[in-house]
Order: sequence, then C-alpha cells, then structure tokens
Amino acid sequence: MAKYIIDTNTVIEYFKHRHGVSERMSQVSRDDLCISEVTIAELLYGAMHSKSVDRHLREVRELQRDIMVLPISDTLDEYADIRHALTSNGITVEDFDILIGAAARHYGLIAVTDNIKHFCHMPGVQTENWVNRTI
Repeated sequence: MAKYIIDTNTVIEYFKHRHGVSERMSQVSRDDLCISEVTIAELLYGAMHSKSVDRHLREVRELQRDIMVLPISDTLDEYADIRHALTSNGITVEDFDILIGAAARHYGLIAVTDNIKHFCHMPGVQTENWVNRTI
C-alpha cells in the first residue's frame, strides 16, 4: 500500500473542500497519510495572515492531531543532495518544497502536490496530483 506526504498546497485545497481533494484523502487510510513540519509552518503562517485566524489555526491543530507530522531533521542529507542536483542543473525551487521532497524521499513516500513542476525535477521523489481542477 502506498503512503503519502501531503504538500501544503494540497492541504489548503483540502481545507477549502475544493477540487476533489477531500474526497481523495478520504479514500486513503489516515495511517498512510502524513505531512512535514514544513507544511505545518507554512499553514500556521497562512493562518496568521488570514481574515479568520482562529478558524484556520483550529484547522491546522486538528490536522496535526489527525495526521502524522514528520520531522525534517532526519531529512537534511536528502535536502542537500536534492538542492545540489537542482542547482547543478540550473533549476531553482523554493527551499520549503525541497524540504518536503526530501522528506518524501527519506521516508519512501509519494509527494502529493499540485506543484508538479517543482517536484518532478527532484531526483528520487515520486509525485501524485490529487487536485482536480475540473471539479
């Protein structure tokens, strides 16, 4: 059975109940889903800058209780390797995306993202896109 790490942009679509992400996530056991500490940091930042701070902070805290949060400290070697590979090929990708990709590679997970254009260049990182923009 496949296991997944959910990227921040996919979590946002999940929170907004858009593009079929909630339905797709409900088809996967919670034991097979996880997120990175990086995603938590990005979501907290977004919540703090929203018009509904309390509601969005609650959503993030509920997600932290429901889905395993993986530490990034164990993935730093993969981060360095991926970033080196990208920059050696003249490819620029945001550090947070590389950290999430590094976690996917380190833990043997599939990165679920709507940002395939960044993740597809990361060596050893498998991706899926659960955002269906036709819905």
